[in-house]
Amino acid sequence: MDAYEQRLRRALRWYPRHYRESRGEEIVATALELRTSSATTVDRAELRGLVLAGVRTRLRERPPLWAWAGYRLFGSRLPYQYRMWVRDDAAGRWFAVRRFGWGLVSLVAVMTACAPLAVGGALYAGLDPWSMEHTMGLVPKAVETMLLLGALWSAYWVVSQFVVRLDRNSVLARHGFAPGAEPPVGADRHHG
Repeated sequence: MDAYEQRLRRALRWYPRHYRESRGEEIVATALELRTSSATTVDRAELRGLVLAGVRTRLRERPPLWAWAGYRLFGSRLPYQYRMWVRDDAAGRWFAVRRFGWGLVSLVAVMTACAPLAVGGALYAGLDPWSMEHTMGLVPKAVETMLLLGALWSAYWVVSQFVVRLDRNSVLARHGFAPGAEPPVGADRHHG
């Protein structure tokens, strides 16, 4: 493998994994056939074209925002047409980190949305939300309420992670892949 082919293969990393597996060799073979005999490096226009095509392919195959948010935050099943995107996501290197990170993002979102309720609820009850009266400990009522909401959401997230099983194999099985098995080479989002 010469430097020309190495640069082509590096540029193919912009494509989704399943696309590289099914069509990567074809793209490289075509580019190698079309190269002139004097070319030792891939020109910028060709690299730019590969990168742009890879980014467009990734964007085209992403699920819509509502489906993506349901998948990320609640582990819901995506429509069939996005199953190869799910396979690439679940087989990806940082799957567990993404799951944990999006759980934290959802926790922060819920806490931010509930912050007015923590203060407003105490005010509605006739309490000073920042005093230490009518609390169970040494923290003000608003902070106590936020901690309670955070604990409830954390409990929900732990249950969704370990009881509902949002691990790699269960995500793959939910989307039609045999746990631990790779789909056949050449399978894309329209076939197999």
